[in-house]
Amino acid sequence: MTRREMLRPATRLPLLLSLVCSLSSKRLFPCFFQSKPTQADFITSEELNQAARRLNVELRENVAGPWYQIELYSGDRQLGKTSGWAQPWGTLHLETIEVRRFTGYWVSKPVKKEESSDDPKRIEAAAAATEEAERQQYADISKVARWFGLLLSVAIGCWNRERSPFYCKEAVLLAIKDEEKQHQRLVRYYKGLGFRKVKDPDELEIQDQIIWGGEGTMMRTGADEFMAKWTPVVRQLAQPERSGGEKDLSSSEP
Repeated sequence: MTRREMLRPATRLPLLLSLVCSLSSKRLFPCFFQSKPTQADFITSEELNQAARRLNVELRENVAGPWYQIELYSGDRQLGKTSGWAQPWGTLHLETIEVRRFTGYWVSKPVKKEESSDDPKRIEAAAAATEEAERQQYADISKVARWFGLLLSVAIGCWNRERSPFYCKEAVLLAIKDEEKQHQRLVRYYKGLGFRKVKDPDELEIQDQIIWGGEGTMMRTGADEFMAKWTPVVRQLAQPERSGGEKDLSSSEP
């Protein structure tokens, strides 16, 4: 098998799954299953879902054993997703954290006109009203879009603590380096979330590239460290303002 073939997702996924399955026996590897989440007062999935509702979005979880995929929706439109898996030796593999970019396409959409009506002015008025409603909807979403990556990231932490078949004390990801400027933005973004650099792109070994399917900066964070950093922020987001009005989420910083 060539190096290129080994890096293909279709090739490396069976390799990884076979490795996980070979280590998933508690009798053979009891030390891997002794780790349990601390009793610290961290945010729960219930509180996280409440925060998502405050942003008019919904988190949807799809799980198969140690593998997870969590998606973020506004109505029937997917805004972002994350996937990965928990490894028996206590490291959470974050395969991807994606949030869709908001551009004019989201805000300005072409208007479909009905040809069967006898009143062109009424058609124009109805079409204009529909377009304005959609414009306002997606403009509102774009104001709070910076929260979406945080919601997805904290959702991973909640799943790890509450539902993962084995708790992981740390999480590792790769800021992919397909293009230099985009790579730098990814590294800055993950640093903002609390990840630290472990290996630069030129320090990756062949086994790293096989596992991650490419080149980039490997980054790591502690599970408790991450949850301690973001629990008060997301809890504040989940609560309405006590003065009687709703908080202006568009002006808040994650």
